[in-house]
Amino acid sequence: MYKRILLAGLISAMFSFTSCKQDKPVEATDTEAALAPGMIRLNLLSYGIPATIDIPDTTERPHIIESLPSGDLHIQVQKWFNITVNVSGMDMDRKKKDIAGNDVDKFQSWVAQDSVSILYKTQMVNEEYHFYAIIKRDGKTFYAEDHYQSTDGVVTNFSEPQVQAMLNAAKTLTPAKPTAATPAPKS
Repeated sequence: MYKRILLAGLISAMFSFTSCKQDKPVEATDTEAALAPGMIRLNLLSYGIPATIDIPDTTERPHIIESLPSGDLHIQVQKWFNITVNVSGMDMDRKKKDIAGNDVDKFQSWVAQDSVSILYKTQMVNEEYHFYAIIKRDGKTFYAEDHYQSTDGVVTNFSEPQVQAMLNAAKTLTPAKPTAATPAPKS
């Protein structure tokens, strides 16, 4: 089972790796994008984020979806998919300066970057990969990044393919359209 999950994640990362290298913003379309195999579309409205995101299928996998005190929405599927999503965050230049100036988790290199995202390598004890993305669609902006510390406090060092898969999921963030069954949260 684990090998199948790992293989699906690696294949997904390989097919979409070029999307991180293209210097084009993520553009909105009138039609809903098709789901990649092994993914589900999660509506985040009930968690206070007016968006949908495609994440690994949670049907038979342990997962956590929780609001954090910071205002971030934390989405974890097993140990290898662990991201946060928010409607506010740092602009890309400020985030890059923050990453480059980190004296503890030392910046090593930009692995891939485009106008909306960065994938980068750092080193604390071990080599680590991370991502940060700013997704703008239909007048809405969403911020996403890897969340390397799980709810039990354990720090996970993600591989490059794992981070690429999380970045690809972040790029599916799309403004949610409230329906009669899913009313928009009241402010």
